[in-house]
Amino acid sequence: MGSFEIFVIRALLSGLFAFFLCRFFFKQTPAPKVVGLAVLMLGLAYLLEYVRKRNQGGSDES
Repeated sequence: MGSFEIFVIRALLSGLFAFFLCRFFFKQTPAPKVVGLAVLMLGLAYLLEYVRKRNQGGSDES
């Protein structure tokens, strides 16, 4: 799977999780805040991947 496909999957999942989390905990959350949470979650996914790869000491493609 290429990096673009992984990005699309992560973006869709972060959007879905952000939507359901905001609707579950904060009923009247406006759409820009949901999008902001989705962007934050997507950024954290890439940050954690970077930290994991850095700690392993290689460029693992899996």
